[in-house]
Amino acid sequence: MSALTKAVKILIVTTTGRRAARARRLACLDELTEREGKVLVCLFRGMSNAEIATTLFLSETTVKGHISRILAKTQCTNRTQAGLLAYEAGLGR
Repeated sequence: MSALTKAVKILIVTTTGRRAARARRLACLDELTEREGKVLVCLFRGMSNAEIATTLFLSETTVKGHISRILAKTQCTNRTQAGLLAYEAGLGR
């Protein structure tokens, strides 16, 4: 097998794996509560914890808890990834 064929095979496997992971994360959005969904939209809009708390009439501690649960449910590693997931799902438009 040539080096080019190996490289193409690796690229296909990697891309397929990423698509599958993204599809799993999108499916996890159904597990979010209504409030978590609203917090996720705020993350998509680039809001800070303080801004989210003010907008949704919550304490910052509550917002942090919601964000932690969002990250766990969606298997995202940070709030930026969660915001991008919201974008991909068409939330907040």
